[in-house]
Amino acid sequence: MHHRPAISVLFVCSGNHCCSPAAHGIAKALASERQLGWLHLDAANTSSEHRGDLPHPLSSAEGARRGYRIDHRARPVHPDDFADFDLIVAMAQRNVDDLRRLGGSLDQRIGPYGALEPQQVQLLRRWDPYGMPGDEDVDDPWGQGVAAYAAMYDVLERSIPPLLDHLAWLTEDIIRDAF
Repeated sequence: MHHRPAISVLFVCSGNHCCSPAAHGIAKALASERQLGWLHLDAANTSSEHRGDLPHPLSSAEGARRGYRIDHRARPVHPDDFADFDLIVAMAQRNVDDLRRLGGSLDQRIGPYGALEPQQVQLLRRWDPYGMPGDEDVDDPWGQGVAAYAAMYDVLERSIPPLLDHLAWLTEDIIRDAF
């Protein structure tokens, strides 16, 4: 049996307070359940808001209700993240735009993943089986009620399993090409 190469994924939203910590928590739980020890996950924001804060209480509560531990402390995207993460998964197009501004146009990734997935920054809803053109953003529930957080979790729970399947498939491709 061949060793799977590590793949690192950074989930990004504007505040790292609602969407990206929830995506991170769901992905961590599913990765643990699927025994994907080769997968490194983190979350960050494109603003300086909420630095060091725990997720929004409504996001944590909805996550707990669904069986997830949502306890990531907010941090901003760091310039090194563009070299350290194979895939940066944005929650909304405005995050993609911010990430392109922050990271420039030079692909800084190291490792085999970049050859298989040429776009480092991608929208999460690329993997949403119900996603439609023009509906690529995960709606930010900030400032809204409980129902908005539940709707956000519905989208995340639909999108993250296919993302993890995609990453597992890519690591199989890397192994196949290496041997």
